[in-house]
Amino acid sequence: MAERCDVIVVGGGFAGVTAARECALRGRRALVLEARDRLGGRTWTADWHGRAIEYGGEWVHWHQPHTFSEITRAGLEVAISRDVQRAGWHVDGELRWGTPAERDAITKRGWDKFVDGVRTALPQPHAPLSAIGELTHFDRITIAERMDELELDEEERWVLAAELESLAHAPLTDAGAVAVLRWHALSGYSLALTQETGGRVTIVGGTGALLRAIAAAAPVEWMLQSPVAAISQRDGGVEVTTHDGRTFGAAVAIVAVPLNTLGAIEFDPPLAEDKQRAVALGQASRGIKLMLEVRGDHTTANVIQRGHEFGYLGTDELVDGSMQQMIGFGLDAARCDAGDLPQVARALHAILPGYELVDATAHDWLDDEYSRGTWAIHRPGWYEHCHAAMNRVDGRILLAGADLANGWAGFIDGAIESGLRAGARAAALSG
Repeated sequence: MAERCDVIVVGGGFAGVTAARECALRGRRALVLEARDRLGGRTWTADWHGRAIEYGGEWVHWHQPHTFSEITRAGLEVAISRDVQRAGWHVDGELRWGTPAERDAITKRGWDKFVDGVRTALPQPHAPLSAIGELTHFDRITIAERMDELELDEEERWVLAAELESLAHAPLTDAGAVAVLRWHALSGYSLALTQETGGRVTIVGGTGALLRAIAAAAPVEWMLQSPVAAISQRDGGVEVTTHDGRTFGAAVAIVAVPLNTLGAIEFDPPLAEDKQRAVALGQASRGIKLMLEVRGDHTTANVIQRGHEFGYLGTDELVDGSMQQMIGFGLDAARCDAGDLPQVARALHAILPGYELVDATAHDWLDDEYSRGTWAIHRPGWYEHCHAAMNRVDGRILLAGADLANGWAGFIDGAIESGLRAGARAAALSG
């Protein structure tokens, strides 16, 4: 067995890196075991055609308190994307164009009906169980079922469905309705701010700049390419075994991996039954984030189409001449192969005719064995039956991660929040 440390953190995303820093700042010896050859988890700043792109999580906002505190501490800056000049929306096969304000007015009519009751159900957005009795109705239904409760005209239904597919990154028949209410409440109960918090503000230098700043803030030992196979509790401590047979001992383990990958780790003794049910339920996101290099009208555009392979498509950067980089979000990664350029070109023509595809790239987070999905979109029943259980401390194994956050679940902010909490708890247990 390797030399024993105080805390082992499994997973080197924002939650794991933050948790390890918190332990180290409290004088604990922390070891991070990360399966990939890089830190960052579902965030990943990389180069594409000489430009830095984010294959995973990207956007931040000053309404996300934990993230913005870390940005301030690191001395980083943020940038705000260009305003959209043209907005398009598809209604039953017809592409309509207007101003962003005109499309937002359509969205808002349906959106406001969808979130009606949210102030009672989520009066404290960072304490989602504070009014669980009022939240339960929403927590028991999918986004599709919530939409069926609403009186919407044809245009409202097509536009709202397209907007919610991009938010859910999953079929609306699988994603829980609370995902929409949660994001809305955290954004100050405002559609305009919900749109802004999820897609306008980025970190200068990329998400990697913030991750590196957190990782460098305290002495932590890092081991990359070290996927964990099993974790056992015995003799007042834990043993963590990697896939290549190495075993590490510690007083406490923090498991900060995506919810949909927890089932790949063998726990001895097994996790509590309510936690096992939560792991089996998983979270619903299965979408794709696609970067497109296109040639066409050199104006910023945003267009949405319900059921499309990447039904939320918008300008990310105007490059030069008639070239621009666009970002698309689709509800199912299995339906879109970024490497099949003819397929992507056909899909581009269907949602945004008149533009020529030059290149495309994406990372398949659904197929990625260390992710099995994108940002956290919980299924019905999560808050009633699973959320408290997954955040409960049982023995010397703590669970953490963006998927388990009280507030911005699925965001960098949620990962940092969960890491802060887990790090403090682990430091106390290992003292």
